[in-house]
Amino acid sequence: MNKKGFTLIELLAVITILALLAGIAIPNVMTSMNNTRKNSFLLDSKRMIAKAEYLLAINKADREKVKSQGVTYNFMELNVDGEFDKDSDGGDFQNGFVHIAYFNNEYQYCICIVGSKRKIMGQDNTTDVCNIPNTITSLDNLKQYCAMSSELNVSIISDNSGN
Repeated sequence: MNKKGFTLIELLAVITILALLAGIAIPNVMTSMNNTRKNSFLLDSKRMIAKAEYLLAINKADREKVKSQGVTYNFMELNVDGEFDKDSDGGDFQNGFVHIAYFNNEYQYCICIVGSKRKIMGQDNTTDVCNIPNTITSLDNLKQYCAMSSELNVSIISDNSGN
């Protein structure tokens, strides 16, 4: 008797193989998605630094002020055109700033930014508030409050996304 179709054993074998493949693929896809979101968050922070550079370039008073005490552009000034309305996790940026200082005959750019699930901050990243002091006297002092643009990479992102 020649019946057409699959036996129960064959179907179970195929289902088992598919389950194993899914068990391997799903975590890799989730990790890849999380890394993509981290990279997007990092790219947003670099774009904010570029926006601060632009604001400094078009404002003569700020260019004079940066050499004596530094210039800080808060998140609202950076987002005036609405280009940073949502972070990479789909939430809102909570707060942040880009501070530009002049040390060692060059401009130093640093950022502190808090998103809905991730943040880039200085050495003291125990809070979700980006506060910068009124006076910054050295690069080491600056690093306490924000992450330097030359050091921005995925590993400095504090990640509370749970992924």
